[in-house]
Amino acid sequence: MKAVKRLLTYLFARVSYKRKIARLFNVKIEEADALYMEIDGSVFMREIIAKAGIKRGFFDFSMCMVLRAPTLYVLCRMLKPEVVVETGVADGFSSAFILYALEANQKGKLYSIDLPNQAGQEIKGGKQAGWLVPDNLKTRWELTLGDSRKELPALCDRLKSIDIFYHDSDHSYENMTFEFNSVFGNIKSKGLIVSDDITDNNAFNNFTFLKKCDSIGLFKLGIARK
Repeated sequence: MKAVKRLLTYLFARVSYKRKIARLFNVKIEEADALYMEIDGSVFMREIIAKAGIKRGFFDFSMCMVLRAPTLYVLCRMLKPEVVVETGVADGFSSAFILYALEANQKGKLYSIDLPNQAGQEIKGGKQAGWLVPDNLKTRWELTLGDSRKELPALCDRLKSIDIFYHDSDHSYENMTFEFNSVFGNIKSKGLIVSDDITDNNAFNNFTFLKKCDSIGLFKLGIARK
């Protein structure tokens, strides 16, 4: 029964994600569609897929599936952020797609925090955190290795203002809630809090409800607008 529910949730997300994104940003669905086509047809996408050894398909649940890293690209292209913060880098899928969007925008910087090789986020082959990120995109990237419990509040104090926060570190209820609370005061009006694996627990849904954020769920990805 759990597997059937997961499948139905996925199928619904696959037919509704562009409409949901368009509604969240109050744009026409054609604008969202154009950006998804832009990333899907890019040389960058082909190179990342080849480098990571991913076999794409309708039921591809890797970070390159349309409801994960490509959506991060679309969000960054739509919002055109100056400052993006993420927790959890691992191989660097999300970092690479965000940085590619910032480069396309010709503005913005990504600040990442990662505590490598935590349970469920091991980097195979002894590679370094963010090994997938192309060298030509690293000029817009600052990577800090450490625990988000320590590093995230310090980063927020330094940056003051954040356009987009993306959570993909430890998915415990306590840590997700801690990270959301840590950044919320720094998120600009109409800025975004984005989280992977929101189906692991109710942290994202509870937080966005309490903060009265306009939010959507795309399978395992949650997006809330302040």
